[in-house]
Amino acid sequence: LRRTLDDVADNPNATMFGRAETFRSCVYYASIRLRLQDLLTRHPEIAGLPFREPIIVVGPWRSGTTHMHGLLGADSRLRTLRYRELVEPLSSYVPGEDDVVVLPHVRCDLLPYLAAMHPLGHEDVAEEITLQGANFPAESDGDHRPHFEYMKTILKAMQWQHGPDRWVLKSPSYCEQLPVLMDTFPDATVVMLHRDPVATIQSLATRFAYARRLRDRRVDPDAILTACVQRVEHMLRARMRDEHRVPTARRVEILFHDFMADQSAALHQVYAAAGLDLTDEQQKRTAAFRTDHARYRHGRIVYDLREDFGVDPEEIRDRFAFYYDQYPVRVEVN
Repeated sequence: LRRTLDDVADNPNATMFGRAETFRSCVYYASIRLRLQDLLTRHPEIAGLPFREPIIVVGPWRSGTTHMHGLLGADSRLRTLRYRELVEPLSSYVPGEDDVVVLPHVRCDLLPYLAAMHPLGHEDVAEEITLQGANFPAESDGDHRPHFEYMKTILKAMQWQHGPDRWVLKSPSYCEQLPVLMDTFPDATVVMLHRDPVATIQSLATRFAYARRLRDRRVDPDAILTACVQRVEHMLRARMRDEHRVPTARRVEILFHDFMADQSAALHQVYAAAGLDLTDEQQKRTAAFRTDHARYRHGRIVYDLREDFGVDPEEIRDRFAFYYDQYPVRVEVN
């Protein structure tokens, strides 16, 4: 907590809004931590609850992970974290009784194009790794197991409050944490999505540069692009290095262009690996989700590395030869 506050206090490029948001998020995470401790004190049985056979979606940002997460979350037999739950993760919220929700970590009124980049609806799925913030992890932490176990305990508490008890989890950061992920969830089915890294970076850098204008006095697109390239490369190399930790029978590999072309086929692959039947009822629910979450429903952003960052896509593509050699992803950016 002290490191987090010091980092923003010592940053001369931070806006007042950025400083206020950091303070707000720290209060938010501290309140979750206190609420969880109180709940565990009153109900110690929560810690012993089983956490069975989660389905975990793993892939870098902008590779279709959010859409896959949402499709699986449409299944009434599976449990996902929703954005409205992020506001008060351990509250007594009852769906339908509270219609006013202020989503954390985002100001859609100040970032009007964000919805076109990454829609954030009341009932949309959210990344549960956000809950690790209540354990105040730091980038420098060598062993992230305590933070994963802490997140698992919060999810057990939420499961205890509102079932069902089989989770669908998702975060791009899991690419870099497969050993810890599988130690924490040893019976998980892992869905790995693959996309042209240049398309991923082009979209990611644009989104990050757009959002940084709230927190930074001066936005440096070159530095943001460099950081995105380095991070995506690290994520992909780490996932390729550690993917053997996931048993072959419980690992599903899906190419982004195949997923976009035939979402039903991709779902059948996941369900087969997870030992679930895709019933008629669940197919209706996923079909409704696809209709409600059609691509570009909030408008379409034009991503252009040359125009926005002054970089030729081939300069970046050459760096990812190791990835193209192993996965037949479709080249999307020329």
